[in-house]
Amino acid sequence: MGEKGQRLLIGKVIFSGNIILKTGLHIGGSQESMQIGGLDLPVIRDSATNLPYIPGSSLKGKLRSTLERFGEREKDGKKEKLAFNRNIGTFRNRLFIHCCEDVNYAINCDVCRVFGSSGDDKSMPRGQKAENFPALLAVRDCLLDKSLISPSSEFTEIKIETGIDRISMSANPRRVERVLPGTKFNFGMVYSVDAIKLKENESLVFNEEILRKDLDNLLTSMEIVQNEGLGGYASRGYGQIEFQFSEFKGRSLGYFKGDPEKEKGISGSELSINEAKKHIDEIVQFLKEEAAGVIAR
Repeated sequence: MGEKGQRLLIGKVIFSGNIILKTGLHIGGSQESMQIGGLDLPVIRDSATNLPYIPGSSLKGKLRSTLERFGEREKDGKKEKLAFNRNIGTFRNRLFIHCCEDVNYAINCDVCRVFGSSGDDKSMPRGQKAENFPALLAVRDCLLDKSLISPSSEFTEIKIETGIDRISMSANPRRVERVLPGTKFNFGMVYSVDAIKLKENESLVFNEEILRKDLDNLLTSMEIVQNEGLGGYASRGYGQIEFQFSEFKGRSLGYFKGDPEKEKGISGSELSINEAKKHIDEIVQFLKEEAAGVIAR
């Protein structure tokens, strides 16, 4: 954001619940030592508890890459599909994502508005620097549900994956660790609802249509991830998951100041994505009314 820009906090939208594994999940961790008969591909574990978990960065990255494939942006008054225009890898090992060149494009982009963008100075006129747009969405690490944890609990299995050399027909077995089907992780995401102005001479704006679209895009992305899979080896059947909501709520600034009535949405157990979607309009209308009061002060 520019020096004269402003973001005024209106509230937060809370996504929380459980991720249920339908098939084994592999999100890789580091191999600290090589042992005979040891694992080729271990799962990532919490260094404090040695229990497997789903990093927030893995879930956020999957949601972002999913939205990049169906999202769009408005540029120079025209809607366009998103290009994978930024290499975040190395020169030899390239890894392309979509990232808007400047904050003025990012605020009108389905992906960069939610997940943030770092400006590209090369795209700007000489002597000008591109501005960043901070992410509106925060995704927490997904830890094992506490009800599952006991001294006798086993959470992972070893699966032998075998690659066959197409010329010699020799086998190349690998020992892959994966988290067992039926395991439950707690997930939490927080979307920041702000009134924004990019320049000093502009007015603060709360855009209800953008909020509605962002919430719908996030829930749609979650639904696609359910069908595609999370983590490695999804094409081999790994990583099929189900999101079960316990809470999908909009909370205004007043809620965080101590008024528990300043929230709208749904809470319960094992709520589906489609059930959450039915409450988007309720949340948007509530935050719109709250925004009007905040901006008018």
